[in-house]
Amino acid sequence: MLAAALGIRLFHLGQRVVWFDEANSLLVARATPAQIIDAAHDDVHSALYNLVLHFWQSVFAGETAARMLSVLAAVATVATVYFLGARLGGPVAGLLSAGLLGLSPLHVWYSQEIRMYSVQTLLISLSFLFLLKGTREGWGNAWRAYIICTTLAIYLQYTSIFAVLAQNAFVIICHRKDPRTVRCWLLSQCAVALLFAPCLPLLLWQTTRVTGRSWIQPLELLQVLKFISLFSGSCLRDSGGRIPSVLVTMLALVTAIAVLWRKRENRETLCLLALWFILPILTLLVLSLRQNLFLPRTLVYTTPALALLVGCALAVAEKGVGRLMSVVMGVTLASANLFALDHYHFSANAWVKSDLRQGADEVAKDYRAGDVIVHSTQFSYRPFQYYLAQETVQGVVGQPENLTHLFAVIGDERLPENGTAFKRIWLVLYSDFKNQGSDAVVHNWMDQHHRLLQVLHNSPTLFIALYERQGPDLAPAIK
Repeated sequence: MLAAALGIRLFHLGQRVVWFDEANSLLVARATPAQIIDAAHDDVHSALYNLVLHFWQSVFAGETAARMLSVLAAVATVATVYFLGARLGGPVAGLLSAGLLGLSPLHVWYSQEIRMYSVQTLLISLSFLFLLKGTREGWGNAWRAYIICTTLAIYLQYTSIFAVLAQNAFVIICHRKDPRTVRCWLLSQCAVALLFAPCLPLLLWQTTRVTGRSWIQPLELLQVLKFISLFSGSCLRDSGGRIPSVLVTMLALVTAIAVLWRKRENRETLCLLALWFILPILTLLVLSLRQNLFLPRTLVYTTPALALLVGCALAVAEKGVGRLMSVVMGVTLASANLFALDHYHFSANAWVKSDLRQGADEVAKDYRAGDVIVHSTQFSYRPFQYYLAQETVQGVVGQPENLTHLFAVIGDERLPENGTAFKRIWLVLYSDFKNQGSDAVVHNWMDQHHRLLQVLHNSPTLFIALYERQGPDLAPAIK
């Protein structure tokens, strides 16, 4: 099972190309630990993941090695889900749950990404495993491990607190009459709060200074439906219809709940897993009514919960209609996810399988002293900054955001002020959802003010051309 999960996540790993968020993590991770911590003031996360990536890259350098951190965390999550399923419904439930998570398209996607979400999912899964052990064994190593995993998960990604809310609800509903468990729970929550306290000033700073700059459009029903579809049969950036995937996800959830509810001894399992899956999604939905924060990556850690719900339902279903419904549900979900994985691995994806790395290689072959690279957007600038040598001179058209802490570590994106110091200009045009149409404006200006020497790359998403400088200005002044 683990070998299959590893193979699925290693398959076509080299086809993934660094995109903007990944480039930021990789560039920040090159800095010193003190600089990494300071750069978090312009982020919406703490510095923990970039610190981990910093030390990981000091031993295992390169893009593929950076992705392996997420891959290994994902495979460890599959193993954790097996132990959770075995504890909740027996070895068969563990195997079925691990198998379903291994095929989850949402989990596989972020298993290959150079971001914190795969590691966060592992820590949350371990947190639930140690919570379950703690409630059954009393105070001991399980509760201590729970405190460590939960604290690290919150440091890694603040939305982990929604999983803690689900755990609180579980203890209140299922163990409120057990004084020993309640006492252990209160002690563990106090310990987590104390350990996270040093990060509170940073969180408050980010809440007031950073989150207000959200680029996300107001929450719409279609966005929620797209997210639900990612659990079965769909991948991020799919252009096809999502309704069948939404129906499969809802069928799996409702069937699993119905099967587990039928027997009283399974209701604690149902309570734990349903809260883990549903409460974080509902909490983020409510918060997003004011400012949209509803991004699939912030809820990847709910994927093990659905896999466990379905796996446990399949394992404990009694003969008859319940068993038949469970089998149909499980086969449908697995088939839908296999279809999604086939689409993910073998279809073009301009976002994570872009030609940015290819374009950077083409520029590197002919780049020389006295050249400057002009980007129409930061979404090509940061990946190029990662792929090209640090001595390469490049910048973005227009004024950058005011991110003084981050820019002190990875550069402020500005083009050089003295344009006459350069003989040749490389123009890189890339799609920018924030400023649609700006690439055409920049392209027209360059054609009018400089002499085109060569077009090196021209695809639907990336355009690279080489110009001979004619005037003092490198690029147009665009806000």
